[in-house]
Amino acid sequence: MISQASHDLIQDLGGLPSAFTQYEAQQTRLAVGSAGKNAVAELTFTKFGDKTCLTDLYTVLPAKILRELYYDANLPGLPYVLFSNPTGGIVQGDRYAYKIRLKEGAEAVITDTTATKVYKMDLNYASKQVDVYLEKDSRLEFLPRETMLFADSRWHQKVAFHVTDGSKFLYSEIFCPGRIERGEFWEFEIYSSKLNVEKDGKLELNESSTFTRKDKEALDIIFGGNKFYLKAYWYSDKALQAKKKIDFGKVFGGTSEMPKNSGLAIKALSNDLIDLKQMQLRIWKGFRETETGMEVPDLRIY
Repeated sequence: MISQASHDLIQDLGGLPSAFTQYEAQQTRLAVGSAGKNAVAELTFTKFGDKTCLTDLYTVLPAKILRELYYDANLPGLPYVLFSNPTGGIVQGDRYAYKIRLKEGAEAVITDTTATKVYKMDLNYASKQVDVYLEKDSRLEFLPRETMLFADSRWHQKVAFHVTDGSKFLYSEIFCPGRIERGEFWEFEIYSSKLNVEKDGKLELNESSTFTRKDKEALDIIFGGNKFYLKAYWYSDKALQAKKKIDFGKVFGGTSEMPKNSGLAIKALSNDLIDLKQMQLRIWKGFRETETGMEVPDLRIY
């Protein structure tokens, strides 16, 4: 049975762009809310001495995670959690709801086993809501794999970070507008992404982007002729001092400061997905070294 907190999380996607309204009433072959359509994950991390443990875990398929892994020789008490999707991808009418909590002093790394593949849709849409609660002095490195929009797909996601004094996080995602190697580029119907940062119930950062199939005509203006788009958010009181050290390498990008000097927003574009992944890795390394003094190990994540 789905918990009340999970039910509320599924129902409260919040801030759905008006462009999706026309699809909401469309009934999918398996109705929204049917078994296998609502993916729920609730995770709580707790610090015990020098080790953080995943003390609470609740999932509903198709959301699935592996147990926490401790394979970082530099930080042996740091858990890595990998989300997996046994269905292989996201289809029309799917609703994903994640709730992640790090208690005081806890730290964790979260990523995926594979890219998020959003498949073709002829009815309704698919969406994901992620709420992250970071208590005092906690640290999260949240690096989902790239999101790939297949032709005729419709996708909305919202990620909200609820922070407190001393908490810090790195969140980064890469947008792939199609299966480029198969000649499928910018043929999705609509893509929407929102990110919020709230501290003590007050909104500190609100960013959103919505792209539609029609925007393909203006890609030289929107993406400067590039195919792939990276976003990263480094929330920490140490972020600004690391701004000059960010190396964009072969990609085109820049940084901007968050309100109240609370962190950095980093954006980058490239025609080479590998180059953009390497950029993401450099940001991760910079965050880890700045915040902990330790290096990111070679874990073959990239």
